[in-house]
Formats: sequence, structure tokens, C-alpha cells
Amino acid sequence: HTVLAGQTAWRIAAAYGISVAALAEANGLADPTRIEVGQVLRIPGARHPIDVPPFPAPVPAPPRGEVEPPPAGASWAELTWPVDGGEILSGFGDRRPSHRHSGLDIRARPGQDVVAAAAGTVSFAGSMRGYGKTVIVDHGGGLSTLYAHNSGLVVRVGEHVAGGEVLAHAGRTGNASTTHCHFEVRENGVAVDPLDHLRPALAEGHP
Repeated sequence: HTVLAGQTAWRIAAAYGISVAALAEANGLADPTRIEVGQVLRIPGARHPIDVPPFPAPVPAPPRGEVEPPPAGASWAELTWPVDGGEILSGFGDRRPSHRHSGLDIRARPGQDVVAAAAGTVSFAGSMRGYGKTVIVDHGGGLSTLYAHNSGLVVRVGEHVAGGEVLAHAGRTGNASTTHCHFEVRENGVAVDPLDHLRPALAEGHP
């Protein structure tokens, strides 16, 4: 796949129905956020290149049969908050100097447990530019969650985690001025408002 303007590793991986971790491993990408226009990427399992629309167009459904459906009975509207009792410092869509905020910044205590919002498989665990020490969990059915700015990680790529299981410890690595958890929810590689997925009862206690 030849990278075009507006395409990201997230969008490319989602369109082909693979994880970002698999894409990074196949291409030796230490930081999957750093891909360049014109770069040629190997896509594990792909038979031919497909068209990946640039941001902000929706990502097309991946090739049939290559993405697991959500577990039976799963409700993506019922995700667990990643840190307990945290105040929202910055909301989804808040304007930044060069972009709009793609998740929630939730205040946390230094070293506080950061937990999985739902069961899934760790698709990325490492450092990302701007995000610092980051964990991404693939929940199946095109849904993934991201937890950034941690001080330390306790899971590895490929590890299956249960909802509420500790993934990392809160910190301020990357572009962070305070200790907090940057939490993103992505549907087929596109960031959506986490408050649409988090448990309403908990949301009431988070201003």
C-alpha cells in the first residue's frame, strides 16, 4: 500500500482489517504515527491494494471475514472508565492550536491504575510521539480504545485483558503538562466521543 496524503496507520490498518501492531511489525515501524506520503507499506494477508479515503472521510468496512465481530451480548455503550474518580480536563472535539482533541483527558493521581474499558487484546504497548507511553486495546468488531501519557505499562502486545484489568500507571509522558489519562475510543480507526460509550451512571459523576 502506498501512503497518500491524509492517510494514517490507523485508517490503513482499519481498512485492511488488521491491527496497527500487525502493520507496525510487518514494516518495522517503531512509531506507527510517523508514516510519510509515498511510503510503501506491506499489508499482512492483503492480496491487492485497496482505496483508503483520507481523513476525515469515514473508513470503509474492511475486507469481509477479516475482522472479528463483537463478542455475543457485548454493548459498546457500556465501557468502563479508565481511571476511577477522575475529573475531565479536556473533552472530545475541544479545539487545539493545530487540531481538535480526539479523546478525553481525565485527571489522575501519579501512578494511579489505568484499566481496560472492556475485554480485548492489546494491539500496541509502547511509546508514541506526543502520546508518551501508550496502550491500545482491540475489542473486536472495529472498536479499539487508547490510553496515553502513562508513567509505566504492565501489559504486552498480544495479551488478552479483561474489562477493568490494569493496563498501565498514570503519568505525564509525551505532550502532557499534568498527570492524566488521555482516553480515546475508535470505531474502525476513527476517533469518536468516548462519552457516547462510557457507562451513563459513571458519566454523571464525571463533570
